[in-house]
Amino acid sequence: MGHRKWSEMKYFSLVFKTILAVSLLAVTIGFASDQKLPIIAGKRVVATVNGDPITLDEFNRELMALYRSVGGEEKVGKENSLELLKRLVNTKLIIQEAGRIGLDQLPEVKNMVDVFSRATVRELLVERQLKDVKADPKEIEKIYRELAKEWKLKSVMFEKEDTAKKMEEEIKGGKSFDEVAQEVVSNGAAKGGEEGNYMSRKGLLPQVAEAVSKMEVGSVSPIIPVGSGFVIFKVEAIRYPKSQAAIEMAKRETLVLKKEGVLRSYNDGLIKKYVKLNKKVLDDIDFEAKEPGFKKLLEDKRAIAEIQGEKPITVGELTDSLRQKLYHGVERAIETKTLNERKSPVLDELLYKRVFRKEALRLGINKTEVYKNRVKEYENSVIFGAFIQKVVVPDIKLKEEELKTYYDDHIKEYTFPEMMKINSLVFAKRELAEKAVENLKKGTDFQWLAKNAEGQIDKSNSKDILNFEGKFLTTKDLPEGIRKSISGARPGDFRLYESPESYFYVLAIQDVIPAKPQPFEEAKKKIVKIVFDDKLKKAVEEWAEKLRAVSDVRVYLKDN
Repeated sequence: MGHRKWSEMKYFSLVFKTILAVSLLAVTIGFASDQKLPIIAGKRVVATVNGDPITLDEFNRELMALYRSVGGEEKVGKENSLELLKRLVNTKLIIQEAGRIGLDQLPEVKNMVDVFSRATVRELLVERQLKDVKADPKEIEKIYRELAKEWKLKSVMFEKEDTAKKMEEEIKGGKSFDEVAQEVVSNGAAKGGEEGNYMSRKGLLPQVAEAVSKMEVGSVSPIIPVGSGFVIFKVEAIRYPKSQAAIEMAKRETLVLKKEGVLRSYNDGLIKKYVKLNKKVLDDIDFEAKEPGFKKLLEDKRAIAEIQGEKPITVGELTDSLRQKLYHGVERAIETKTLNERKSPVLDELLYKRVFRKEALRLGINKTEVYKNRVKEYENSVIFGAFIQKVVVPDIKLKEEELKTYYDDHIKEYTFPEMMKINSLVFAKRELAEKAVENLKKGTDFQWLAKNAEGQIDKSNSKDILNFEGKFLTTKDLPEGIRKSISGARPGDFRLYESPESYFYVLAIQDVIPAKPQPFEEAKKKIVKIVFDDKLKKAVEEWAEKLRAVSDVRVYLKDN
């Protein structure tokens, strides 16, 4: 199956999740747990579909997943949970129908599930190894101090490197930084030398931050190129201000580093336990050489790594894995001489996947409920997606008139908003603003009036003043009072607006771009998706209703 079809299947495998989410803002799980539900195979069941149970655990997992997906901020009634159960039943009906027509046996479905199951068993082993890992308080403090650290710097900037070198030599000869800095600034050879401000790493240029991070109080930097000039600075002081944001970041970074170290150590242990590396074969591989050539290496059966009880990793497997990572092609990578340097990282990844899976199987992680649930849920989503793609979608037809009808019915959503370019004067008194409007209407030049009219408020000295100043603004985004004042205005009009702060604005309308609909052809792509998705949802619901009519569906979850 090609990449496009795979992508489509993944897309459709998510459709049933979207359908379940319709109208569900939040959930209340408690009422389901309070009911007397039948027990099948040791598990409480909320419904059965042709004898196939939907367990309370499965129901609650879906509830919680959807609850989190919508923020979980509101609670709703039991009817929403019952609506979810109905949709779970519908989903199971479609999955059963897909199984009856053999979609679960499609090679692409089996491959997707196999890939997912292999990744899942590794991920669960990783989760098991990391569940009790905690960050070291001493390491948190160490990283925190680096994140919060601020330097007080005194610097001088030179236009010419030769002049900077003279200062550097004088300091090495025994003169103090302050003494030389004063000299070069006073004679015009450099700028700066003033008392410095405290700066954090993010406030410094990268090259300056790199240099200062290795310096102590009182030390002087080497010459550092900065833009078109050169700088020399002295560290006058270092401080560590309290920062809650830095503390939280330090906790996260420390925990990540700790977990990475734990996994690295665990991975090394598994490789030592299970793997025998043939270093000579690995070293001999030259992906960039003309002979034997990359294509020949794809067929090379020599073992690079022998794995206890399993097939070895061969030169061919390593070569193929490398090829899959080359987005710009093998030839391009050979030209840039970057293939051989990727050899070890790709092998490390292959080894990680193999030994983690081997150890996970040894520990029986593939037999745990959490593993089985994850894989089963994923398999169901893929089978559901296959049914949608192969059975439902082919019958969905979009007609041009349908798209145009949707466009006409939702024309406001596809309309470019009105925009105006406005200039303004602001007065403290209404009568002065009214007089300015009157003068403008008589032909007084706006710029002349702005310079000479009495009673204006200085816009730059008040945060409450709205600033228009000849910029195009979307009128629907302006305050309601202004929208009313300028409604229907044309270029050359003048309007008066009184703000809630009792400022009186004279608004000069310079230009108007009327609201206009987006052409249908431009909006068509978005409309196709909306109309298609709506038809798809309805088609899935219709399929579920037909299947439900000929199926044995028993619901045990009640609304009382």
